[in-house]
Amino acid sequence: MSSVTAADFEKNIKSQSIQNIYYIYGRDSGRVGKLAQIVREKVLGKGYSSSDYIRFNGDEFSVSEFLETAEMYPMFTEYNFIEINDLNADSLKADELKKVAALFESIPEKTIILISITGFDIKGGKKTVGAKNKKILDAASKYGIAVEAELRKSTELYKYIMQYALDNGSVISQPNAKKIAELCLGNTIAAENETDKLCAYANGAEITGEMIDEMVSVGLDTNAFALASAVASFDAPLAMKLLDELTSLRIDGIAILSAVSSAFIDLYRASSAMSSSVGEAEVVSDFSYRGREFVVRNAFRDARKTSTAHLRKCLKILANADMKCKSTALDSKIIIEKAIAMMLA
Repeated sequence: MSSVTAADFEKNIKSQSIQNIYYIYGRDSGRVGKLAQIVREKVLGKGYSSSDYIRFNGDEFSVSEFLETAEMYPMFTEYNFIEINDLNADSLKADELKKVAALFESIPEKTIILISITGFDIKGGKKTVGAKNKKILDAASKYGIAVEAELRKSTELYKYIMQYALDNGSVISQPNAKKIAELCLGNTIAAENETDKLCAYANGAEITGEMIDEMVSVGLDTNAFALASAVASFDAPLAMKLLDELTSLRIDGIAILSAVSSAFIDLYRASSAMSSSVGEAEVVSDFSYRGREFVVRNAFRDARKTSTAHLRKCLKILANADMKCKSTALDSKIIIEKAIAMMLA
């Protein structure tokens, strides 16, 4: 059938006929969950219950049981509806993979299969899907419909936040909604959680910037980019303050280094692009930043504060720090603090 974006799927699903296969995935796991709910309501009706369909979890997925279930004829509902959450084809044997793909090709008319991926990224952070998961995805898009829920663009998410706040009895200005969108890095479920909290606190009043500063949780990736920006600006006091905030989150040191390194890679790409007269749009396209364009925009802004050579040295320092964290018994906080000091020197 086809592969579509989440926005097109939401817009057209009411007018489309029911498909036998739905495969929904993407970095915005919150949106994946909402799209899966839309599919359930379309097939089973809004008043559906857990007894109206069969659900498999990927970590305990049995191919033989799934194939047997898919061949069953519905008894008390119109369709034999099956959902598989977090099916990771990398865990399947070659013959199991072939059997699942073969079922998609000759799926019984009354069987509906929904595959929703909310617990992992089938692209593994890369531009393309891994080989085994791609076989399942390709079969689903050929005989059904595949939907990718990328992180929302900030322009799309802030409008969603404004409406979400309104639906929950509060109002929020466009600049403040944009602020939440960027703090949540385009993730729908994070934006909803933070807006819920703010609506409860505002209690019918307008959500203000002061409320956002006081209450919105700043995630690891947001703080890591702020730290990278401070280092690029040679702002030592701010860099150390941000490092304290990161380590206070009680996150593993290797995870902190990974996030900070990712932020420096963003800056390095932006710096290299500018030195080669390459624009933001090309970087977004070439490095799969679609849905996170504001990351590229911020990287272009902050990369101007330092040189490409300095950013290259920073990445080497971070790589060495990562190796030390993984190969020695030294306190990871001390290793990271030393790396930050070296980058600021």
